[in-house]
Amino acid sequence: MSKFKLALGLHNHQPVGNFDSVFEEAHTLAYLPFINLLRQFSAVKLSLHQSGILWDWQEKHHPDYFDLIKEMVHAGCIELMTGGFYEPILPSIPDVDKLGQIDLLNRYLRRHFGARPNGLWLTERVWEPHLPGILSKAGIEYLPVDDTHFLYAGFEIDDLRGIFVTEEAGCTIKLLPIQKRLRYLVPFAPVKKVVEELKRQAERDPEGLAVYADDGEKFGVWPKTNQHCYTDGWLERFFEALCANGDWLEVITLGEAAQTESMGQAYLPTASYAEMLHWSLPAKAFMEYEELERWLKEHESLERYERFIRGGHWRGFLTKYDEANLMHKRMLMVSRLLEQFICDHPERAEVIDQARRHLYAAQCNCPYWHGVFGGLYLPHLRQAIFENIIKAEKLLAEKSKKVLVSVYDCDSDGRDEIVVRSSSLAAMFKPSAGGMLVELDSYENNFNLTDTLSRRREGYHRKLANAQRPDEVIGSDDTASIHDIVWTKEEGLDKLLTEDWHLKRCFIDHFLGPQASLEGFQMGQISDEGDYVLGCYEIIQDTGTATVVLRRRGHLWRFEGSKSVILEKRFYFGAGSETVSVNYLLTAEHEDISGVRLAVENNFNFQAGHADDRYVLYNGKRKEDSYLDAIVTHTGCHTVVLRDDWRRLAVAMSFDKKAEVWQVPIFTISLSEGGFEKVYQGTSLASIFTTDLKRGVPFEVTIMLFAGKIENMPRRFFRAGTEVAVGP
Repeated sequence: MSKFKLALGLHNHQPVGNFDSVFEEAHTLAYLPFINLLRQFSAVKLSLHQSGILWDWQEKHHPDYFDLIKEMVHAGCIELMTGGFYEPILPSIPDVDKLGQIDLLNRYLRRHFGARPNGLWLTERVWEPHLPGILSKAGIEYLPVDDTHFLYAGFEIDDLRGIFVTEEAGCTIKLLPIQKRLRYLVPFAPVKKVVEELKRQAERDPEGLAVYADDGEKFGVWPKTNQHCYTDGWLERFFEALCANGDWLEVITLGEAAQTESMGQAYLPTASYAEMLHWSLPAKAFMEYEELERWLKEHESLERYERFIRGGHWRGFLTKYDEANLMHKRMLMVSRLLEQFICDHPERAEVIDQARRHLYAAQCNCPYWHGVFGGLYLPHLRQAIFENIIKAEKLLAEKSKKVLVSVYDCDSDGRDEIVVRSSSLAAMFKPSAGGMLVELDSYENNFNLTDTLSRRREGYHRKLANAQRPDEVIGSDDTASIHDIVWTKEEGLDKLLTEDWHLKRCFIDHFLGPQASLEGFQMGQISDEGDYVLGCYEIIQDTGTATVVLRRRGHLWRFEGSKSVILEKRFYFGAGSETVSVNYLLTAEHEDISGVRLAVENNFNFQAGHADDRYVLYNGKRKEDSYLDAIVTHTGCHTVVLRDDWRRLAVAMSFDKKAEVWQVPIFTISLSEGGFEKVYQGTSLASIFTTDLKRGVPFEVTIMLFAGKIENMPRRFFRAGTEVAVGP
């Protein structure tokens, strides 16, 4: 007689750029103990997916883990699943990269385990209806997706008792609906309650199927779960219970579930799991969504109507966060560059393979979005993406002794950007957004110096007031899901909440009003009497030169009325040089204007705000308050140098007129699986020049900007007046 079937799947992943210590902790606390315990229960089978990133790390650091997996694969206890090697959101990358990423992981699993997977783990279960065509081409026969996807399509929860088939242009794929209820019960509810839920389903349909598939990190990495699952024995009791109920329950792999009889056809909308769709909403919509859910709960109607309410979709993160969109479009630029290189140089297989690896690594999904996991808010993850983008671009870009300047819509917002490439630097300007420099890459260091993150009001910030310290929450068997409770890692974070009204990038043009202060600048509330920060700058073509010229005829808004001022800034790039000359011209168009305070804002990120090997020099000298996260003001400045001695990297500015410089750190308050946390996102510098403008007479300031190896920095950046004081 057939039994009720429980199909189990486990997904393990760590992002590109994560710290070795995090990999080690996850391996020790979750991945290894789970497999060691599973070995003791031959009747419990499951499907295992790990990203290629994690496989690579384990192969290097824990090859014995490979022996365990190989043993269990050959015994039929574990089925291996494929996916994108570097765990990309598949709909976010070109089809050629989808196929390449899947093929790369397939070849890896075949080489190490003799596996030929036909099931795919869909990253973050981000589904779009066009996927079956390309997945069929990749040899994929089935994949698990959330039951939420089906409910959005109008299915009843009781209909989801087996597998379904979908297609695109006649290419079919089998879909396995993951039960959200089981995801929330395992491993957080008592084992008895999980078994009761399975028995309830079996009584309704003795030959039915329940699918559970979720992240392996919840079995040891999420707060308190290692003690809960292993020390307190939840996972062992769970496996014992599955075996003890073998008279009516059979535990199978997802691949075996895919061979059961189809329940019929299903066409699913663009979707992911419910939490992801919620996270992707802008802050106001995020909170309104929560309020609607709360109202439905209070009226005991949520279970009935929740299929008709949903958040946004994954691509919404690209509009919610400009930084994510810029990074994504930068990655797509390299993907196109690779395809062109393959067409032009098919014989250069080694270069193509190296560049492809870097491109695929740059497609790792984690830094492109943000929810209850740090994601975009973690600078080291973003920087790893940029490092791989830059490395791939260096391999593929045309080698030229000239500086190449291109004007086109890089970020797909309908407005042109300016891209500059030399043998030393890559830069991108947004004329439509204050003419700011939004990216500056050092090719020699494979580093994006301007990878800062603006501070935003997030929908979850209102929970901060009620957040608890982890040691104040949960015991053992009542362990709570990270979706249900909120912790804070330190007190007083609410005092740092603020919102920036523009991107925190470079050469942002402020005109300080009388009320402007260092404190206001720190909190993103600077008093600005100009309309330049978000204004549109005209691109002045300078044919035949490596120069970017931007001009705006704007206004200073004063008590007595508006004053017309033409601001022109010119960026001169030298072939092979790591120094950029930036020339500002201010011209009062109709009348004299007194007390003009031009503040040029620049934001740079060396990732560690309070480290002894990262610091600031003013006029060539290092002072006690030299940390990157210091709040300071310096007058009479000729030079400012931000040094990263760990990377041997520096960004420096010298001014031909004395400047007052305000320095403040950028701290975001974000939510991660460990609770609310403060994250250093960069250092903001405002270089202030004060003058009286005479009608028609330009006021000129030149800023020399260096970005590159410390050893290559010209000595002018260490000058303190006539004195030369080389920093430590």
